[in-house]
Amino acid sequence: NTPWDILDHLPTLLKDDLERAEPIDGSCKAQTFGDHRIDIHPSATLFPTTVLDASNGAIRIEAGVVIRPNAVIIGPCWIGEGSTVYEAGIIKANTSIGPCCKVSGEVGGTIFQGYANKCHDGHLGDSVIGEWVNFGAGTTNSNLLNTYGEIVVMDLDGSGHKTGRNYVGCFVGDHVKFAINTRIMTGSMIGTGAMIATSTPAPSPTPRFAWLTDGDSRTYRTSKFLDVARTVMARRDKELDAATEAVIQRLAGS
Repeated sequence: NTPWDILDHLPTLLKDDLERAEPIDGSCKAQTFGDHRIDIHPSATLFPTTVLDASNGAIRIEAGVVIRPNAVIIGPCWIGEGSTVYEAGIIKANTSIGPCCKVSGEVGGTIFQGYANKCHDGHLGDSVIGEWVNFGAGTTNSNLLNTYGEIVVMDLDGSGHKTGRNYVGCFVGDHVKFAINTRIMTGSMIGTGAMIATSTPAPSPTPRFAWLTDGDSRTYRTSKFLDVARTVMARRDKELDAATEAVIQRLAGS
């Protein structure tokens, strides 16, 4: 019913998915810990000094995944086909990384839908991330209040909702772009297509297709947004299909 419901169910459903998934019998050159199942596709590449910690949950690494040196993967965790975990990345428990993502820094309790980039240092916790999102270097989110109290999320209409949770990160729509060192506060909701390049924390909620800088706040011109989306997708040999473009046009109100 709500985005934070996804976070509530993530540990149980991820554990169930990992248990039900077809076993993969691939070679494992990583240092491993724990007795839970570890599935690694034969086409995956794990560089030396990779650590897989299955002490508290299973780990699944799909076809074409690349795990760069000094990365640590903590189960339960699922890394989708064609994704890359970069040097010194710490992927903590209850994380599901969709296909063709690029991830590093400290990530935990988070879902990446696919084709998202978080290639640099910075924390991301207890969050749901849409497709084609890009996190600039050093971007970090908060997932816990200084008071340790219940987190209230403001939806895109500006209404507040009690989540019943002490840990809530951010909910980020497709094609959102964050500039370097962006701060994302606890329980933030960022609408589809927003471009955030401010030295102050990203506002919550951030409207769909907002174009935010320190000196300006305006709406992303739809034609420009579509041009950028096509450029971004072409870098992964993908095209913006007509159905998706129609959804974007509808969300942008044009």
